[in-house]
Amino acid sequence: MTDKMKPVSFIPRFFGAFGQFFKYIASGDYAARCQAAGQGQLFAFEAEPKVITETVEVIREIEVAALVLDSVNADGAHQLLQLLQQEARFIDFIQESIDDYSDADVGAASRQIHSGCAKVIKQHFTIDVVNAATENSRVEVPADYDAKQIKLEGRVEGKGPYAGTLIHPGWKVTETRLPKVSNTDSLTVLAPAEVEV
Repeated sequence: MTDKMKPVSFIPRFFGAFGQFFKYIASGDYAARCQAAGQGQLFAFEAEPKVITETVEVIREIEVAALVLDSVNADGAHQLLQLLQQEARFIDFIQESIDDYSDADVGAASRQIHSGCAKVIKQHFTIDVVNAATENSRVEVPADYDAKQIKLEGRVEGKGPYAGTLIHPGWKVTETRLPKVSNTDSLTVLAPAEVEV
């Protein structure tokens, strides 16, 4: 609530009336405002503020819950590491510091490791894209999309469907062909120690 304005004494009112008289005569807009005030209408600074409401879409951040497993079978992971070590010496490369090597040396080693890793993946897995569209093309994402297979980037507004640019097609395993083993006791040994005698 605004404070009540302080009354003006007689002398300022007397001289002010002359000024207001000439202003009233000279300006039709000013005269109209004076008449409105005389009829009890509020001045702009006295009027209640106009409240403007606007509906705003909420930007949702979609979080995919991490998988919770009752038990973990590490045998398959150990077996895959064994295969990568056998074909590409993957563990040797990861465990060794490459800080002292030149980019050319690292690049030459990486070419061999890439070849070996690619061989293991092709032999033991069938991998396909999640979305077969061309990268950087426009794609449609339905409202009921699987958040594990599609990750929306940028401003996610509303409930969908969505349209956007495919940044990466994603990968998924459609078939696994790891060798069957009868004894899993030695799977934690990724590579035996080699001793020349």
